This record gives sequence, structure tokens and C-alpha cells, in this order.
Amino acid sequence: MDCSADTMTNRLLQRSQSSPRADDATKTIAKRLETYYRASIPVIAYYETKTQLRKINAEGTPEEVFLRLCAAIDSIF
Repeated sequence: MDCSADTMTNRLLQRSQSSPRADDATKTIAKRLETYYRASIPVIAYYETKTQLRKINAEGTPEEVFLRLCAAIDSIF
């Protein structure tokens, strides 16, 4: 699932409006994203070289993202 840091931040901030969480503050989100990128970039790079990675564009509505995910799964089977 591939989307921008801005999109991830906005989604988490929207989530905090409906169910307040202490870890959904802007500064906390920025630190979590930094940790995420630091941990995931090497894994993504590894699987890209093995051609075993499917990136799903996760920009858009939940329905649009779900349809893209279904299409990617369908293309495997």
C-alpha cells in the first residue's frame, strides 16, 4: 500500500477526530512515519529485486484503494 506521508498523516489526524488517541498528534505521527520508512525501505528494496512486490496506489477513497487491492490480488491468481 503506497501513499504519501501527507496522506497517511491526514488519515491519522481524521481518525483522531472520531476516536481520540494520544499517539495521533502531529509530532507523534511524524516520528512514527520516520520509523516506518526507516524499517520498510530496505524490505521494499529487497522484494523489488526479487520481483515479488506489488505496490498498490493507496491514494484515494477507501473504496478506490480496496478495488486496486482486489485487482492486484486477482492478477496473482
